[in-house]
Amino acid sequence: MNANDLLIELRKFVLIKSGLRNIDPAHCKIISEYVFQETKNYVSETTIKRFFGFANTLHKFSLFTLNSLSQYIGYNDWDSFCKDKENQTSSVQSIWQDLKLKAHAITEISLIANKNNSGIPFNATANRSFFYPDFDYFLKNNYQFTTISAQPGQGKSIMLAHMVEYFFLSENALYKNDIVLLVNSSSINTIIQNGDTLKDWFLKEFKFGSLTELISFFKKNPEKREGRFIIIVDGIDEHLARSNYFKTFIDFLYSIEENNFVKLAFGLRTNSWINLQPAIYGSASLTKAWYTGLFYDEETLSNVPSLNVDEVLYTLSNIENKIINRADVSLPLLTQFKTPFWLQVYFKLKDENHHLELNNPLLRYELISYFLEKRVFLAKKSTEKVFLLKKISDSISEGNKKLRVSKEKILSYINCYPDAYEELLHAGIIIEEKRLSTAIPTEIVRFLNDDIYTYFLFIQITDKFEYRPCKSFFEHILISFPGQTSLRDYILNWAIRFCITRNEIAALKNIFRLPFTNSEKNSAFDFICYVSKYELGKPNSNFNKLSIGVDFIDIMATGRTMSNLYKETIKTISENVLNEDIQIMLHVIECNVNLIDVDKVALANTMQLLKRNYKRLNELFPINPYDLILYFYNNLVNKPNESKTLEDKIIKLCQEIDQSKPQKNEEITSAEILSYRLVLITLFSQKSYAECHRFIMAILSKYPNIFYVRYSVFSSFLLLHLGQTYIKLNYFKKAQRIIQFVDKIISSDYTYYTNFILASFSVFKANFYNATHNYEQALIETNIGLGITKKNDFKVFEIALLLSKIDTLKHTEESEEVSNVIKELLNFLTVHKLSMPDYSNLSSHEFEHTFKILKSYRRHQSL
Repeated sequence: MNANDLLIELRKFVLIKSGLRNIDPAHCKIISEYVFQETKNYVSETTIKRFFGFANTLHKFSLFTLNSLSQYIGYNDWDSFCKDKENQTSSVQSIWQDLKLKAHAITEISLIANKNNSGIPFNATANRSFFYPDFDYFLKNNYQFTTISAQPGQGKSIMLAHMVEYFFLSENALYKNDIVLLVNSSSINTIIQNGDTLKDWFLKEFKFGSLTELISFFKKNPEKREGRFIIIVDGIDEHLARSNYFKTFIDFLYSIEENNFVKLAFGLRTNSWINLQPAIYGSASLTKAWYTGLFYDEETLSNVPSLNVDEVLYTLSNIENKIINRADVSLPLLTQFKTPFWLQVYFKLKDENHHLELNNPLLRYELISYFLEKRVFLAKKSTEKVFLLKKISDSISEGNKKLRVSKEKILSYINCYPDAYEELLHAGIIIEEKRLSTAIPTEIVRFLNDDIYTYFLFIQITDKFEYRPCKSFFEHILISFPGQTSLRDYILNWAIRFCITRNEIAALKNIFRLPFTNSEKNSAFDFICYVSKYELGKPNSNFNKLSIGVDFIDIMATGRTMSNLYKETIKTISENVLNEDIQIMLHVIECNVNLIDVDKVALANTMQLLKRNYKRLNELFPINPYDLILYFYNNLVNKPNESKTLEDKIIKLCQEIDQSKPQKNEEITSAEILSYRLVLITLFSQKSYAECHRFIMAILSKYPNIFYVRYSVFSSFLLLHLGQTYIKLNYFKKAQRIIQFVDKIISSDYTYYTNFILASFSVFKANFYNATHNYEQALIETNIGLGITKKNDFKVFEIALLLSKIDTLKHTEESEEVSNVIKELLNFLTVHKLSMPDYSNLSSHEFEHTFKILKSYRRHQSL
């Protein structure tokens, strides 16, 4: 046995002694401790890592290390271990078995390197068994070689490792008699570092001058052959980029004698394959000997498909140590993970940061940022690399299928920094391909991933505006990128992340003030919530407990979306912010949310926090919101309200607003918006419709153009509230004009409105049609509204719409249907453990008696 074989044996026995079947880097510390306990010799964790191939080995292992490990497994020293193993080896071992033993030693080391380079524990990776029948067909038929070619990050090395184990090395391997020799970049680098040529190395290891010589020997002596000799070469792309190695490789392919027992498989990146292809197509014998495989794509020159959804979920489930289903992962992220490389980035990011969930859209951006930080911004020649990537992204145009640029167009930049360009290619950040569809085949360059391209587009915008996200910054995004496209969505999300990480929150208001589409504004609002929650949980973030200010409140108050994400964001930040005034305002918003959720417990808890700051509430708000919230809380828990004092305070506020000088829309504060909203729903709940009308007119007196605001949902709320008031006051023509006006502004794509506003609009229209005896249309609007409320969990509106539906059906001949809707309402209240507060009844005064009966029945049931 040579030194390599003996080392393989020692590794095997160290693993057995340690009780491990497989090993990963984390086990090396444990083995180090075991060796010390057993022998009292300290072999460091780093040395153990080198011994098992997890770290580069630039020199031979010391005798101390080998003696210590030999003693650990029960021998006196390394020499006695070697002698024992030599005695066990048959002196008459066949040439085939000798070759097999030597190949096994090299393959084991290469396998460890492949597994370690995966970036994810090997057992967590998908084995891609769909490829096995294709590889088996190659082994059994008359082909000399095959290629497993793919772009960087497609997982070809891991797939090859799985195939080597499945076909040749595992307990139930199909072809145990075959010799498999896996050679990868680690093996080649070791040969080069030792100063050997590949020919010298082959002769030293296998006692044959070349592969051709080996083939000739077994052709002449077929009885000495006990199976096939499979050589798998992987990860040599960097070497093939050098002309002398490339020529050696081509000569090697041409030199192989035709035979049926030596099979070669090459794991190559597609840019290496582009250069090899002409040499193969130029030779009839090589073309005949090459097996392309079932999955070979002529256009991409790849035969490694992207991961499918099941394979992605399998790996994620292993990483997370729990079952991950399709619904647990955001769709864009699921698409990104189909390139195995991003799963590796996720595994590393997760190890450093545990706060991001797979269903969080922000994770996609954090993965890209993390990857580029490690591979570009903190790498050698980072300035040159960033310069090149900016120039490439600036030159790229939309091709037939991919975003790409002709290499010729960027050649002047490449020539300035050729080394940096080569490193970007090797890192897999950019990719070279051949465009074969043109009259003359041309080289093109593209990014590994369109999201990386988008990132560098965004970086150019920040450069252009000197890292100041002002109004012009967002206007540039609006003008430069077409609306309703994923590209503009990505750029906006990068902009949101950029602003929040720099704590420039005021700049985000421009998204809502500029004519971005309503869909973009709603998506942006959600993304602001995702990023703010995440940044708040990060150490050393600029957006932190101390820095959150009124600008953040302004955005939260003007974008009242009432989603679960919104509720979680308000709650998370209110629990962590240190500025008491900001915390108080967040608690008021929380109470608003709890009222709509009909959540008595959460409302009571938040009210306790507000009560402590009662005096400060008087100073911060035009009317103390606690008094208004208490009114609703009493309503929820069926306590009587002393409303005279509250009524006086509202009348006084109404007079103060009415007497104010007219102001611009921009001057309205979040404190005013929160107060006015609470006052109006209080007056409506009290059935003080005339006072409600007076209050809205007072707001209009102070802010004459408030109905023309398109960047805040408050104007829509105000309009709809005025419409409901007109219905109660029997001003049906005025109410109808508001329906027409709201329809018009909602149809304007840049108006900012939310699902909550749409649900509110449905309630308003249903009430209008009920009041004007158009019951058929009322039913249509009610059902539309219920569709929105069920999807978005707007509990108070769901109750209101079910009450409205009962009111509508009572005026029709559908008496049985009335009973069904009453059952539906009572079931809804039971399932969600809700009461039926007075403020949920927005139906006509004629329905008041029915409401009281339903409420009384509900209360009796709960007792």
